[in-house]
Amino acid sequence: MLLALKIAMIRRGIRQTRMAVELGWDPAKLSRIVNQIAKRSAADEKAIASYLGEPAEALFSDGDAGHPDGKEVALSE
Repeated sequence: MLLALKIAMIRRGIRQTRMAVELGWDPAKLSRIVNQIAKRSAADEKAIASYLGEPAEALFSDGDAGHPDGKEVALSE
């Protein structure tokens, strides 16, 4: 899990589902990004960082995207 991202959302009182909808995404996409189940693009990082008003580097510093077991799942919008 991307803890810095999840903490930023909690501190602002932002629910993951609401954030996904406001970004124009399926909530499953954001869930997979937060839980590091799927790869995220630079555009995804930028959109999330902009939405939260935080630098992307601070939100995505918990390691590389992808499943903890090394399995990667492609996202479809």
